[in-house]
Amino acid sequence: MEVTTRKMVLLCMGILLACMLAACATHQARDVTPTTFLGDYSMLTEGGEGRALLVYIDPQADFKSYHAIMMEPVRLYASGTHGMEKLTPEDRQIILNYADAAIREQLGKDYKLVTASGPGVMRLRVAITEAEDANVTLDTISTIVPIGLALSGLTAVGTGEWGFTGSAGVEAEMLDSVSGKRLFAAVDRRTGAKVTGKGDKFDDWRTVKNAIDYWAVKLRERLAEKRAK
Repeated sequence: MEVTTRKMVLLCMGILLACMLAACATHQARDVTPTTFLGDYSMLTEGGEGRALLVYIDPQADFKSYHAIMMEPVRLYASGTHGMEKLTPEDRQIILNYADAAIREQLGKDYKLVTASGPGVMRLRVAITEAEDANVTLDTISTIVPIGLALSGLTAVGTGEWGFTGSAGVEAEMLDSVSGKRLFAAVDRRTGAKVTGKGDKFDDWRTVKNAIDYWAVKLRERLAEKRAK
């Protein structure tokens, strides 16, 4: 009986944590400093209302002609002055795995996810960035795991003491998988709302999770808009 009760308590705690994760809102930062992930940033301009901070869209791209996406492993860019670089490789892996799973879950609703290039296939590159001057590529890349497993891992990390800034950035680009031509690119950063309590600190781990969720949904929405046009 005691074991069963303990399991029920742990289950309820897990559900509560998941609800708290989902409820914590983020908002767009005022500005963002690109890393080196995308290489050429000269094409990007201010995104405007409801868009990423920096955006490029090829005006000649025919998004209706694409039916599949080949997604590269998600990478992490950080700097030595911020805390995500201080996380263990295992915790970094959990963050990137969640990003990979969240994006795949959204894009998989509209596209076939493939592992090889070809006609009608776009190639997606994504990096999570942790600091404004995050020009260090950490030696961790995402692996493919189910969204449920990725969330449970992130929830477990979130119960510990992190210590990095209460914001998260993303850089992404979609390329034609055959020609390598850039179809669109975006750079964005989101911050968490301050919470009252111990030290009035940011809920950093929730900020990362909810920022990733936001970007995954927006990526799907933007692609749908382009196909509709």
